[in-house]
Amino acid sequence: MKILIATPLFPPDIGGPATYVFNLANRLTRKGIEVSVLTYGSSLRLLWEKTEAGFEKIEIPSGDSKPRRYWNFYSQARQNSRDADVIYVHDLWSAGLPVKWANAFSKKPLVARLGGDSLWEMALEAGKTERTLPDFYQAQDNNYFYTRQMLQDSVLKACDKVIFSSNFLKDIFLRYRPVWESRSLIIENPSWLPPLPVASASDSQDNGVKTLLFAGRLVKCKNLERLVKVFAALVKIDSSLRLKIVGGGPQMERLMALGAYYNLDAKIQFTGVLNQAALMNEISRAYLCLLLSLGEVSPNFALECLNLKKPLVLTSQNGLPENIKNRLVLVNPASEDEMSRAIASLLDSGKYRAYCETIAGLELTRTWDDVADEHIKLFESSLAAFSRK
Repeated sequence: MKILIATPLFPPDIGGPATYVFNLANRLTRKGIEVSVLTYGSSLRLLWEKTEAGFEKIEIPSGDSKPRRYWNFYSQARQNSRDADVIYVHDLWSAGLPVKWANAFSKKPLVARLGGDSLWEMALEAGKTERTLPDFYQAQDNNYFYTRQMLQDSVLKACDKVIFSSNFLKDIFLRYRPVWESRSLIIENPSWLPPLPVASASDSQDNGVKTLLFAGRLVKCKNLERLVKVFAALVKIDSSLRLKIVGGGPQMERLMALGAYYNLDAKIQFTGVLNQAALMNEISRAYLCLLLSLGEVSPNFALECLNLKKPLVLTSQNGLPENIKNRLVLVNPASEDEMSRAIASLLDSGKYRAYCETIAGLELTRTWDDVADEHIKLFESSLAAFSRK
């Protein structure tokens, strides 16, 4: 079986699709599936290479103009889908649209996976909404992007199957987007991650300092302006607190200015983007990790923290499995008071130790091999159903 995976992001770029496709392609290849990955990248011209893991990568230069990028992606999708059994796309726009157009000629089973909602994220960045993901649709804020939604919806309608990582996003799309129960399914993300060498957990309070840690893209959906405001209030309660923000993005300058406004220059550190090993060390050394986003469909940072047995305060708007998130400290991402009280309560040593014991007791057993096996079953059934049409 040969699978063509189309994704807007792939390592060394960071982001959910990049991490997911890289790990899935590795596991599928090990299991005897022939995989080609079509993506955008920093190369100056069209790049084809065989990766060390054994799968093909076709890279479209991302520095070209948008029309040229999309045309090249369409052309390569059409060419490389000819001998593919299934096409698997990881967004509904920069990869999804060209692939949909190409598949009008290739006529292969088309599967999409949605690890987030780019329409909502775009509305946040454009200042068209400040709502959580479910409220965004309920309030009809999505109407500001009617044309883009219409084009994205055309991709959804062309799909034979649409994969979600949890009911969190699936339920929203079943209600507000052209996705049908019969064509949708859930393949949960892995909860167990391969261990990496990390700093000793005893470093989590260096010199009496308690580090609160966030890691991810610095974009509006991460709710970081509220986090900085909450931190400014917490520092007045406990002067040993420090906030470390790992990552890069369009909100960087705004967040630095906000920190300066609250006279927090000495209390907040922006590290920029870190590699995986460095991030694991930061998590291990942190006192408490924070992910207070307006919505987290696939909260990879949360799983990284939990695998390192690090306590976490997490947004209630998340797509983790119920058996995991029911044991976590969850907060309303629209309530600064609720965030502040949740974090402040964990500054108490007794409550902190009890929460650490809860985190240590979580069973995180689902692996990338489990995810790959479920994908293979889906691809086989999609191919069989398609051949009967």
